[in-house]
Amino acid sequence: MSATKAPQTIVLITGANQGLGFEVAKKLAAEQANYHILLGSRNPQKGQDAASCITNLAENTSVQATEIDILSDASIQRCVSEVEARHGRLDVLLNNAAIGRVDESSRREEMMRVVETNAVSAWCVTEEFAPLLKKSEAPRVVMMTSGLGSLGMTLDPARAYYGLDAPAYKVSKAAMNMVAAVEAVKYAKDGIKVNVVCPGFRKTNLNGYSEMAGDPADGAIEACRVIIMGKEGPTGRFTTLEGEYPW
Repeated sequence: MSATKAPQTIVLITGANQGLGFEVAKKLAAEQANYHILLGSRNPQKGQDAASCITNLAENTSVQATEIDILSDASIQRCVSEVEARHGRLDVLLNNAAIGRVDESSRREEMMRVVETNAVSAWCVTEEFAPLLKKSEAPRVVMMTSGLGSLGMTLDPARAYYGLDAPAYKVSKAAMNMVAAVEAVKYAKDGIKVNVVCPGFRKTNLNGYSEMAGDPADGAIEACRVIIMGKEGPTGRFTTLEGEYPW
């Protein structure tokens, strides 16, 4: 009699058709056996194209394009319904989708749109998926944040990016960090681990593929480490490759 196959670990990554989200999907797919990765994308065709590029798969691991527009409650709810119908639960949610700035807008519009995308939407997605996360044996939420959202680093003249003029992005990531902290406390009783990770300054569309930035593949390492933690892993932590970050 053959042994019963263990269920796949179901992971949803928002904004995964490019950049850091795509790198996380690739790394998980290549290194983690028995995973099913939902590659979230606002544009269905871009999601399908990205998913089809990931061909190096570990044993019993699969990748599926999934439509989700984090700025649309209706889209988020449709995605929840699809995940529930197909899998009955969600094991890991990576809130990765983000923007850096909004061109040709007023200061007020830019601040509101960046904060809505990076922080408010991460909260909405987490709340909508919470019932499915509660059905997992080892549920985890990971927020892809930035050291630029750290109050401690912002006020430290010794830091490399001290004084960098990116107020909307900084505020949005500080707000995202608070969302994670609030959710970590709220869902502790349900066993849901909520953590934030900083990928470092990586070459992506977010920064116009800056030549000063590092390899985006390296930016996926810490997120993947936290994603694959078991149920005994920590919660309420802010980490990067170098260790803990100041909140």
